[in-house]
Amino acid sequence: MTNRLPSPIVDDWSNLLWSLGSNDIVDTSDKSTSTIDLPWLPMARRNQLHTYFSRKEVKQELIDKLETYLIEGDRHKPANRLGVYFERLWSFAFQYHPDYQLLHQNLPLRIEGRTLGELDFVVHHLPSNRCEHWEVAVKFYLSQPVGFWVGPGLKDRLDIKLKRMAEHQLPLIQQQSVQPLLEAQELYIDRQWTLMPGRLFNRLPTNQTPGRNLKHLCNSNWWTDLETLGNLATQGNISAGLRWLQLPKKAWMASIEWEEPHGVSFEQLMAGLQSSAVDKPLCFALMGQEGEMGRGFIVPSDWPRRAQASLPLKYP
Repeated sequence: MTNRLPSPIVDDWSNLLWSLGSNDIVDTSDKSTSTIDLPWLPMARRNQLHTYFSRKEVKQELIDKLETYLIEGDRHKPANRLGVYFERLWSFAFQYHPDYQLLHQNLPLRIEGRTLGELDFVVHHLPSNRCEHWEVAVKFYLSQPVGFWVGPGLKDRLDIKLKRMAEHQLPLIQQQSVQPLLEAQELYIDRQWTLMPGRLFNRLPTNQTPGRNLKHLCNSNWWTDLETLGNLATQGNISAGLRWLQLPKKAWMASIEWEEPHGVSFEQLMAGLQSSAVDKPLCFALMGQEGEMGRGFIVPSDWPRRAQASLPLKYP
């Protein structure tokens, strides 16, 4: 099926800008919902990075270097995981922004052959003359009952990721056994930052009229299972002439610009899905004349049951 439905060309520069300027996946300003305290990178710092790489002359100078950098990275280690691709975009930004000096990336901390963990980035922030440890991640989660958010592959959960950042990844440098490892490399970390851009997808309501479904499809990130989508299809063409593009993982990040091919109609989408064995969540963008109107995941019909089974037996 993935070979028959059109996909967009991945725009690495747009993904770079999205990575630098996007908000965190959690509302870090709302203390009532952000239960885990993390040192989130201030938006002012992100804006500085985003503004610099948004300049026309900077793009003209560096866009070819970015493509070369990513190609060389793939030769050394293919970026099969979206997180690896995301980290490479940030690595490029640290190397070419005048305010930063990249000291280490994925720095392993080992004692007697045992790896305690690794630091995503260690950078020198030149304006403040501070050595900084950064933990970064890009995440995409689908809503579940009682406030849980799970990854499409059911191997990841937002609450677990945040807890691991707070209880393992960031405190690692404070461990007594780790201090000599850092000192041996003349690293004296002054502060730490975390950032986690991404997208949260809410389940598409099943009791809506086609017009209301169109509003949800276009105005929010959504997910639905194949069986429910098929039931909605019996109500009529719920995407009202918009075109559908299947998104490869590297296109999950920045919004998609209007381009050829324009995608398929809703009827063509359903025909393609129903004639294929959909065994994993698939991400789609709805395209209109002005570009991307909305996006969401279509998951196998048994995915909601498996997702709920992956949650704790007792909800908090």
